[in-house]
Amino acid sequence: MAYIKILFMVLTAFFLSSAASLANSEPAKEEAVEVSEFLPIPPISVAMYNKRKRPAGTMTVVVQLKIEDDHEMTDAMKIMPRLKSAYMQETMKLALNFFDISRPVNANILSRSLQNVTNQVLKHKNALVLIGDIAIQKR
Repeated sequence: MAYIKILFMVLTAFFLSSAASLANSEPAKEEAVEVSEFLPIPPISVAMYNKRKRPAGTMTVVVQLKIEDDHEMTDAMKIMPRLKSAYMQETMKLALNFFDISRPVNANILSRSLQNVTNQVLKHKNALVLIGDIAIQKR
């Protein structure tokens, strides 16, 4: 029983001394949180058509925006639904009129079209469209 009392007193003294030293020490400097300059866009999925203009599969595009200015990044986050809708419309238009399910998708044309849409919606040219993946699933 005496051992338990001694152990309890030693542990109490240890915790009190460590708490006192923490209270007297300088507050820890807050580390700057690194903000990413990449803004992910939810994946865009549209129907792909064959030569007879009949649905023949699905194209899914993964896109990110690279924006270096924090103010422009917050503006882009605020209008993300409008931006996503514009991307969807442009991708659908290309899938219907230009892309064919039997041929590979031209990523260069897609990225240029999405870059033009980005510049129009954001009203500046400081956002760079980066295509991460283009996946096509045939029926």
